[in-house]
Amino acid sequence: MPVLLGLPRRRSVVLRRIVVSDYGVFIGCKGGRVVIKKKGEKILEEAAANISQVLVLTRGVSLSSAFLRLALRHGIDLVILSDSGVPLGKLSRLKKGGVRVRKEQYKAQGDWRGVHLAKQMAKAKIVNQRNLLRQLARHRASKSPEIAKRIMNSVYDMKQHVINVERISASNTDEARAKIMFEEARAADKYWTCVKLALSDVVDFPGRKKRFDRPTDPVNVLLNYGYYLLASTVWLAIDCTPLDPYVGFLHADSSRRPALVMDLMEEFRQPVVDRAVFNVVRNGVEGLCDEGKLTVEGRKKLVKEFFGRLRSKITFRGRCQPVEYHILLQARRICHFLIGKTAEYTPFTAR
Repeated sequence: MPVLLGLPRRRSVVLRRIVVSDYGVFIGCKGGRVVIKKKGEKILEEAAANISQVLVLTRGVSLSSAFLRLALRHGIDLVILSDSGVPLGKLSRLKKGGVRVRKEQYKAQGDWRGVHLAKQMAKAKIVNQRNLLRQLARHRASKSPEIAKRIMNSVYDMKQHVINVERISASNTDEARAKIMFEEARAADKYWTCVKLALSDVVDFPGRKKRFDRPTDPVNVLLNYGYYLLASTVWLAIDCTPLDPYVGFLHADSSRRPALVMDLMEEFRQPVVDRAVFNVVRNGVEGLCDEGKLTVEGRKKLVKEFFGRLRSKITFRGRCQPVEYHILLQARRICHFLIGKTAEYTPFTAR
């Protein structure tokens, strides 16, 4: 069924995201209201002015041209994901302006600003990994003190990788990237080894495997789908700014993937996706996936946890806001840094 989720985007108005994860759903409109039906029965009706996004996670969903026009008039983003969670595309209003920001973004790849952004994003990922491992260690401390101790030893070791990233000196992003990725990869190896230990009481996690590795275990299947959900969320945040999503700093430019989206994702992988996945598997892995693919039930459980994490409020830089709003703020802060409104960029970290 469609789910409405609160989404603070405009002052004094709580906008909503509609998540559609069922087959046989029709999305249309009546006047200035979005109407959703299933088998001819109305299951949801909401004023278009109160909606920020319609996220379609499955096949078998029909949309009327009248709804598409209404969505464009009211600035509603329509986002379509594949069965595996890959963002296929979106319908949104045309962007205007922002030339200065994009010019500075391109220039920054060849100067200290790009190196600074790459280092800060990589550091944030390692810091967030360490913070999450601390929580996992506390969770295992009473029942498995030896496992908790091994995890904490890795947490202490991983601090050196943060220091090593800080010490990297380079004149441009191409020169810095390999050095930063080396430290990030070493920290990631320790992180996923500890995750395997932490989850050993509930699931047999073979270690991190990406989508092209074709994993069949529930943890990796959930992680891969969750990261695609996060990618679509970060992409929409960047799309609210003049930034070019394909021009990155930590990740190399590629026509096949939005490098800047991948960059900014690094700050939110652990606070959003990893925490959501660990919460799901701790409640049992039975029926979550089948032959390497999420089941309908598994997808619903992950989607609920994922958007719950996005809505959870975290205090960062003195502002207590939902995580999703912090994503938008970070995209704006990249803009401010690039055009010289701020002297440095502070990456998002969550305790």
